[in-house]
Amino acid sequence: MSDSAGSSVQQATGYAAEYMAAIDRTASLGLRSPPRLLVRKPCVNVDKTMPVLLNYFDEHTNEELLGQTLAIHVALIPLLYEATGVPFEITIGWIELAGKPTWQHGEERIRQFMSEKLAAWQREGVPFHIWLTTPACEILDVTFGMNNGWAKNRDECARLIIYKTPDQIAEDPIYHPTVVGEDFLRQTGVMIDFGADDQ
Repeated sequence: MSDSAGSSVQQATGYAAEYMAAIDRTASLGLRSPPRLLVRKPCVNVDKTMPVLLNYFDEHTNEELLGQTLAIHVALIPLLYEATGVPFEITIGWIELAGKPTWQHGEERIRQFMSEKLAAWQREGVPFHIWLTTPACEILDVTFGMNNGWAKNRDECARLIIYKTPDQIAEDPIYHPTVVGEDFLRQTGVMIDFGADDQ
């Protein structure tokens, strides 16, 4: 392992620790969780990843995309895996933006949604932030601009995609994972195969 790789892992310790705790929390809630496995070398090849994201935006209308944060990230996982070989994981949590907590929640809110299921989603919408995490704790947030009301169409969404390497984890916005994997979405009744090509 090179010194630079070790340095990157050390700088990602904060997020990596929260991510591993989120995996443990997911399992403790009785949900299927991904393996507790991290790698040191970054996984994302931007030249392979960005075309998948841009093609996805191109294949959907503004109306199909807006308000579909969960569905977009779920649909992108198999497309990204096919193109890059990277096992991205749905990550549910909250962020700090300019020092201000946004969508902040704890385990109690997670348990509430597991108990009330669709009734909670229908009443509260999506009171979480959703993004993707790689085994190297890289962050890919495809709908950041949409969630913050900055993007009104797919072109603006595409320009505001966030990709953070371990070296950038502490830069604004700061991500705080609470649950990892798709099982929370399945168990609460909102798992949607939006845009997936099953043919």
